[in-house]
Amino acid sequence: MNGSLETPTDHKDFLLSTLAEEMILSNESEVLLFRNLSPDTQSPQFQLQPYYGDQLEVYRNFYSSIHGYISIMVCLFGITANCMNIIVLTRKNMVSPINVILTGLAVADMMVMVSYVPFSFHNYVRTGLEEKEKFTFGWALFTLFHAHFTVVNHTIATWLTVTVAIWRFMAVCYPAPTMRYRGIPQARIAIACTYIVCTIFCIPNYITFTVASSLDYQNNTIYKVNFSELAMRHGGLLASINFWMFSVISKLVPCIALTGLSFSLLKVLYEANMRRQRLKVGSDNDKCHDRTTKMLLAVLFLFLLTQFPSGMLALLSGALGNEFFNNVYLNFGETMDILSLINSAVNFIIYCSMSRQFRLTFTFLFFTRFSKDKWAAVPPSEPTQTVGTACV
Repeated sequence: MNGSLETPTDHKDFLLSTLAEEMILSNESEVLLFRNLSPDTQSPQFQLQPYYGDQLEVYRNFYSSIHGYISIMVCLFGITANCMNIIVLTRKNMVSPINVILTGLAVADMMVMVSYVPFSFHNYVRTGLEEKEKFTFGWALFTLFHAHFTVVNHTIATWLTVTVAIWRFMAVCYPAPTMRYRGIPQARIAIACTYIVCTIFCIPNYITFTVASSLDYQNNTIYKVNFSELAMRHGGLLASINFWMFSVISKLVPCIALTGLSFSLLKVLYEANMRRQRLKVGSDNDKCHDRTTKMLLAVLFLFLLTQFPSGMLALLSGALGNEFFNNVYLNFGETMDILSLINSAVNFIIYCSMSRQFRLTFTFLFFTRFSKDKWAAVPPSEPTQTVGTACV
């Protein structure tokens, strides 16, 4: 195809396969694909030669066999870590506009992983189920809910990451000490708007898919997520729009924006360091300011590292057509899932490794109170003294 993905009506045989739900799906294959089937029921028709499809399918079959266990471990760690992020970032001594936004980000990331645990367990761990047990109406409804729920929350997390970058860029370029507290209402408004707008933005995704019934080889009724009747009209126009909106645009636009903002922040950091070296001065506030910016840059670079590849694969799928989609994009589905989950799970590690104030508050909350003999209590005033620097 030239420049566009074929419509669902061009894939009647494909829609009958075990991966039909991945055809034009939401935010990449990511943590939200409508894969309602286990890897062990894949159709052999996907062993195609173009783009090394047969070799990539060997890789996918291997990784799919362990993906369920790895993804569940990542999710359990990520849920725990994001709970701790929320607890620490909402302490009084941690209050700042950036931390308010990071709290909203932690909530969205946690919701993605909460939904993925039962999805992964049913589709990747319980591989011995018969089709009539695996594809019940209840599980099909859950799969549809999981897909929409994770699409919304992943989109929210994506744009909150962009919001953090914009907010930090403004704080670095136009510093105003009084904005530390005055900016908190604006940060909360930004979070609320992101949650509301992203939920509305995903409406095309809601109406593209539905639960459809069919008969298996034993004449049992099974239920799977498939394209809705509305999505199939006009040559699959809605399905194609949905693909370009959620797999390509909603991935690449934030990545491009974050790339520009990240380089701008790096430039500001470099200029600030050169200025301090010339003057041979540097206050503690300046150092803390730089540490915060570096930490947020680490968060941004992690997002780009885990999300940009899926956006590029989706773009190439739209440009090169079904052979690339079937042989490359689909075979990296679980890999893109785990990258998205890792991105949602490891911000806690970044905060702990790069923010002294976060470590102090975390230690005081989770260790000092339970092991007073081994840890010296952190006076409430100590974190408060550094809060004015807007350190995370």
